[in-house]
Amino acid sequence: MAAFQALKAVAFAAALLTVPVCAFAQAEDTPESIPDFPGRDETFGYCVGCHSMKVVGRQGMNRARWDETLTWMTDKHAMPAPDDEMRKVLLDYLEKAFPPEAPKQGGGWISPFAPQK
Repeated sequence: MAAFQALKAVAFAAALLTVPVCAFAQAEDTPESIPDFPGRDETFGYCVGCHSMKVVGRQGMNRARWDETLTWMTDKHAMPAPDDEMRKVLLDYLEKAFPPEAPKQGGGWISPFAPQK
């Protein structure tokens, strides 16, 4: 019985290795699919590695909330921490492209675990 449980655990672990870490990323996302402001390519590169840009477009937050979200993504979801200069580029873009009053773009999912307004 113990051997069966061990085999089952190994099979489960092997199955997990075949699932992409960032299963929410969408193949149809391109930098051109989001608003054209300075920092678009850099922001796209940071975000699309783990989720669709539709997720980003659905948030609509002020700069402080975007900053909290970048910290949350780094601390809780292993996003590579941007240096100070890159963080400014990302925040400048997100603040301009997806402000609170902006209409929600795309049909992206809003994470119930993201920092709330």
